[in-house]
Amino acid sequence: MTRRPDDLMTRQRTRQVTRQPADHRGQVRRDALADFLRTRRARLTPADVGMAPGVRRRTPGLRREEIAVLAGVGVTWYTWLEQGREIHPSPEVLGSLARTLRLDPAESDYLFRLAGNQPAPHAVSVPPEVPAALVRLVRAQSPAPAFLMDADWTVRAWNPQAEVLFDFSAWEPEDRNLAWVAFAHRPGRARTVDWERHGRRVLAHLRSAYAERGGEATAGGRRMAALLGRLREHFPEAAAWSDEHEVQDRKGAEKDLEHERLGPLRFDQIVLRAPEGLQLVVLSPRDPTTADRLPLLVPATEVPADPPPGPHAARYEPPGSRMPD
Repeated sequence: MTRRPDDLMTRQRTRQVTRQPADHRGQVRRDALADFLRTRRARLTPADVGMAPGVRRRTPGLRREEIAVLAGVGVTWYTWLEQGREIHPSPEVLGSLARTLRLDPAESDYLFRLAGNQPAPHAVSVPPEVPAALVRLVRAQSPAPAFLMDADWTVRAWNPQAEVLFDFSAWEPEDRNLAWVAFAHRPGRARTVDWERHGRRVLAHLRSAYAERGGEATAGGRRMAALLGRLREHFPEAAAWSDEHEVQDRKGAEKDLEHERLGPLRFDQIVLRAPEGLQLVVLSPRDPTTADRLPLLVPATEVPADPPPGPHAARYEPPGSRMPD
């Protein structure tokens, strides 16, 4: 059957219309990238990058050719980038531009995303002190169990209800790590309904954290790898499950406990991110029965004014002997 010319023109117009939204969105993104580069360039002075001021400048900031030279890219190529042309910079080039333009982590992420790339992992330093406001926030979650952990998964602060469930104060500082406690804390394992699913999820979250922190290329990634290796060494199930290479993003999940005194406790485990890689973990009651039982977890007369200080060595023996009980 011979197609009529008007049918062919209709099909061509339809294809053009369906392509326009994607093309338009791409151009909007490239224009935003161009504007961002121009504004970041305008705020830099020659002194900021170690250059002599030179002759009088008609516009503020560095010239395009100066940015190109400092970043190690071609002047024409960089000019096209600021003009919003359809070019695709590599992650290495974007990293060089971010350093040249003195971008902070948030600005660098924005640059990568506008250019259609995944942001490069940042080096997250573990803060030596936990902000007092976050410690107060942890304690304000009572009677819901809550604790604060850093990017290495070391537990840094907790409320009395979390102490009852996890015995955080009983661990030596190097062992007060959420992943280690999840495997090594005998009472916690006994209480957790379907602990195997929970243990597998912990390992999957660790693998995700390892990649998120840059893997072997960063100190944080290497610490995650060392933690995984330590779990494999001491717990056969961790070694077997690690070989499956499951990966999950750390987010909220259901966590059910069978408490020896209070009976079933059903929680939504909520994870909230804070500055400097800190994460607030709250076990929020999932049903009215759990909400009613939580105040009984720690009698009011036993709630300390401050979190329990320091580890109690008598309640914990090093790995290889036995777990706390």
